Amino acid sequence: MVRRIAPELLATLVTAALAACAVGPDYRPVPPPPVTARNLDAEHFTSAAAPDSWWQQFHDPVLARLEQRALSDDLDIAMAIARVRGARAAFTQANLDFAPHVPIEAGYSRSKEQEPGFTDDRIDIDSYTAGFDASWELDLFGHVRRSAQAAGAQLDMQQASLADTQVSIAAEVARNYFQLRGSQRQLAVAHDNIANQREALRLTQIRYDAGRVTELDVDSALSRLKATEATLPLLQAAEKRSGYRLAVLLGLKPGELDDELVAAAIPAWTEPLPIGDVSDLLRRRPDVRVAERNLATATARVGVATADLFPRVTVTGFVGFLTGDSAQLGLASSRAWAISPVVSWPALDFGTAHARLRAAKAESAGALAAYQKAVLGALEDFENSCVNYSRQIARLSSVVEQAEASRRAAQMAQIQYREGQINFLVLLDAQRTQLQAEDEVAQAETDVNTGAVAVYKALGGVPAAASHAPTVAAAGLAAPGR
Repeated sequence: MVRRIAPELLATLVTAALAACAVGPDYRPVPPPPVTARNLDAEHFTSAAAPDSWWQQFHDPVLARLEQRALSDDLDIAMAIARVRGARAAFTQANLDFAPHVPIEAGYSRSKEQEPGFTDDRIDIDSYTAGFDASWELDLFGHVRRSAQAAGAQLDMQQASLADTQVSIAAEVARNYFQLRGSQRQLAVAHDNIANQREALRLTQIRYDAGRVTELDVDSALSRLKATEATLPLLQAAEKRSGYRLAVLLGLKPGELDDELVAAAIPAWTEPLPIGDVSDLLRRRPDVRVAERNLATATARVGVATADLFPRVTVTGFVGFLTGDSAQLGLASSRAWAISPVVSWPALDFGTAHARLRAAKAESAGALAAYQKAVLGALEDFENSCVNYSRQIARLSSVVEQAEASRRAAQMAQIQYREGQINFLVLLDAQRTQLQAEDEVAQAETDVNTGAVAVYKALGGVPAAASHAPTVAAAGLAAPGR
C-alpha cells in the first residue's frame, strides 16, 4: 500500500510542477528608438564606419601599444571580469534550483531518551545512516523561475558593465596620452621661447652697455624671460600627472612608463571623423544596456516577491540505509526510504510579504527611471561631444592662423628693433603675443584630439578583441520564460 502511494504522490507533484505558472509581471524590453543626430555635418563627420580600435586612426604606435596593454592589464577591467564570473556562477546556481538537490550524507547519532509507545524507560539509542538526502521545490508559482530570470539579467548587466569599463578605459588612455603630448608640446614651445628670450636679453644687455638703450629695456627683457620660465613647473607637473595616470591604467606603478613616454610630436586630427551609422547609438551604449538589464532584474524580483504571497511546496526525501547496529549498515535489512512533502504559506504573515512586494515594485520604478535617465544622458553626451569636437576644429583653424601671423609680426619686430625703428616694449609685446599664440595652438591640438576621443566614447564603441563575454542567451543558458 505504501509503495503504491509514494509513486502516485510523486507523479501528482511532478504534474503540478509542470503545469505551474509564474506570477508577477513579465518583462518585455522595448527596443530603444533610433537616434537622429542634431550636430553632425559633412565638414567634420563622415558616415564611414570607424574601426573597432578607433585609436588606430591616429597612426601612433605608442598609443596603440598603450591601449592594447590597458585593455589587457587594467585593474578596473580585471574587477569587472571577476564580477562577470561571479554573476555567471550565481546564474548557474539559480538554474540548478529547477532540479532536485541530492547530496550524499552519512551520520551517526547516540541519544538516551524514552521511546513513546514502547517504553517509559530512558534507553540508549544508536543510529547509523548513509544515503541520499533529496530536496526539490516545486515551482508552482514561479519563485524559482523569477529568481533565475533575475540572476540571468544580472549576468547580462555585468557583461554590459564590463563593456562599459572597457570603453571608459580605452577613452581614458587616449585622453591622458593626448594630454601628455600636449603638455610636452607646450614645454617645447616654452623652451624655444626661453632660448629666444635669453638671446634677446643678451642683445639688450649689449645695447645697454653701449648706451643705446635704457635699463628699463634690460629689466623688461629679464622680466619676460622669468615669466616664461615660471610656466615650466606647471607644465612639467601636468606632464607627470598624465604619465602617472597612464601607468596606473596599465596596472603599473607611477613612473614605470616614463622611459616609453619621451616627448614626441603628434598632429591634431583634422579630417572628417568617421563615426558610422549613429541611428543605433542607444543599442551600442553599454551604460544604457546596464540600465536596461537592471530594469529587467528589478522586474523579475517583483515576480519573486509576488510568488512569496503564494504557497511554496517542497519535497524532501531519503533513500539509503538506517540501522542501530553499525554491522548491519549496508545490508538489505537496513534499507530505508522516506518522502516528505512540505507546504509553507505566509497566511498569517501577509504584512511582511506585502511589504517585500511594495519594496520590489519601488525598486522596479526606480530602475525604470534610471533607464530613462541613461537614455537621455547618452543622447546628451553624444550631442555635446559632437558640438565640442566641431567647435574645437574651428578654434584650431583660427589659432593656427593667429600663430602664423604673430610669428611673422615677431620676426618683423625683431628686425625693426635691431634697426632702431621701434622701442623694446613693442618687440616685447610681439614676442609675448607669439608665445601665447603658439601655446594656444598646442592646447587647441590637444583639445581636438581629446574631443575626438570623447565622440568615440559617446558612441559606446568597444574593440572587438576586448568585447565582453557572450550574453546569457548566446551562451545557451537562458532561464525558462526569459
